[in-house]
Amino acid sequence: MATKKISIYSALESTPNQKVEDLYLIVDNSSIILSVKNKKTRHVVAIEHFENNSTETSWQELDSYLQNNSKLVAGIYGNIYFVLNSSKFILTNKLKKEDTLIYQDELNMIHDKINEEELYVTPYNDNLVIVFTVPDGLSTMLSRVFPTGKWHHYVAYILACETKSEVLIYLFENQFCIRITIDGKLQYINYFSLVNHDRNCYHILNACSNTNIKTNVASLKILGYDPVQHPFINKLATYFSVAEIVETPYDGIGVNLNVNYPQNIYSTYFIF
Repeated sequence: MATKKISIYSALESTPNQKVEDLYLIVDNSSIILSVKNKKTRHVVAIEHFENNSTETSWQELDSYLQNNSKLVAGIYGNIYFVLNSSKFILTNKLKKEDTLIYQDELNMIHDKINEEELYVTPYNDNLVIVFTVPDGLSTMLSRVFPTGKWHHYVAYILACETKSEVLIYLFENQFCIRITIDGKLQYINYFSLVNHDRNCYHILNACSNTNIKTNVASLKILGYDPVQHPFINKLATYFSVAEIVETPYDGIGVNLNVNYPQNIYSTYFIF
């Protein structure tokens, strides 16, 4: 069954004539997070986290629960962003002449093809694009509630964040994303499932080795850390010269999050 894990609100200011807030719906394989950001203050002013605990692949149960339990569904927003947080993506060379079939074939070489899904191609820079797919059932469910929503991939927001840190880890409930940069230039980005502690550390350290990162002089930055769910981070941090746990900001609803959720487990949803 579906459940609501967290809900924090402040007064929303948007009106039909002055829409000052944007809505982000971050979707992974088991949950939907609704995050509202005020465009004037740049603060996150509301958040809801719904989790689908059912083993069924259908989104119907979560859809029904969302309709009956979300205070944000009926809000007024300027822009609505559907954000897919999934390992099924590639960062690839931009074609001189757009051809979705070539992008689809390239994606299928790395990830299993699933019928009834739609391909999306979004630019990263002048030379690269992010290619991903969204299941039709999920897209239909959200578009029915939010007809003006547009699809993006979570890695687009990761890549938009400028950072001097060499290794960044974005932690979620059952997966994590690794981003490695050298001198501000992207070297590596990929998702992995959260499994046993040694395996989690191996994936990260192996990615560092393959990109020639010397961990004993490199910095590590962690977003979404929960000491109960992610104890392997303590072991991982010993390999790096500097390790930083990113906190949720103390503005907007961040104050409540830091008081009630001191593990900063929601910092991954404040990057927008």
